[in-house]
Amino acid sequence: MALCAKKRPPEEERRARANDREYNEKFQYASNCIKTSKYNIVTFLPVNLFEQFQEVANTYFLFLLILQLIPQISSLSWFTTIVPLVLVLTITAVKDATDDYFRHKSDNQVNN
Repeated sequence: MALCAKKRPPEEERRARANDREYNEKFQYASNCIKTSKYNIVTFLPVNLFEQFQEVANTYFLFLLILQLIPQISSLSWFTTIVPLVLVLTITAVKDATDDYFRHKSDNQVNN
């Protein structure tokens, strides 16, 4: 049986008054606010780094950096890998931050 075909319990009576926010808020109905942004100030860095290291290229360069920190197996300095990796991660993070900032602005505009 499909989910939409299942018989649902009868819905409770809902009361609402037009242009009476105080009256409507006492019933605590679900909000219809839209949220399309991915990050907030606290979660930006960990979530963004997690997403960026999901890409194979970034993970490869991180693994290469870790190997270059071992002097017995590396002929190059760790500096040759960390600079491009940090540069790519920073540029991508700035791009993601600006995109999310504009999503927050758009969400606020739509919700108001």
